[in-house]
Amino acid sequence: MTEFLIATFGFLFMSPFNISGDSMEPIMSHEDTVMFESLSYSLEEPARGDIVVFYGTDEPDKIFVKRIIGMPGETILIREEKVFVVDEDGNEEQLEEDYLRKSDREYSLRQIDGTRYQVPEGKYFMLGDNRNNSFDSRTWHDPFIPKESLVGKYYFELF
Repeated sequence: MTEFLIATFGFLFMSPFNISGDSMEPIMSHEDTVMFESLSYSLEEPARGDIVVFYGTDEPDKIFVKRIIGMPGETILIREEKVFVVDEDGNEEQLEEDYLRKSDREYSLRQIDGTRYQVPEGKYFMLGDNRNNSFDSRTWHDPFIPKESLVGKYYFELF
């Protein structure tokens, strides 16, 4: 029932957004216009894999579009071009990221290899899909985005 309400009323809360940059390629490219809606996160919690529009922590006047990778309370590990969720016992589960192109699965960020990110409650860890060319949680001074900074959820590309 919730999904039906979101689909029905979500249309009323949709807004266009112009993409600047290529951090979310191939799903969206520089100068694409996409639609996002602002109702979803009033009715449900954000989910891993959602593409979201949000205000940055380092640049609070700038709006970003990235994918939610780390959920509140999780530990995220980036090692050997792979992303893992580490549970309380230290077990690592690699994220299946089928949305990445092969070339984006082979990004090289030696300076963060082996880095663990402990995501605080109420915050999220974001990555762009174009991992070799994305200004995201790996590079921000404050890598965690609070829920209240989320503007909306990506729905589709207009043109």
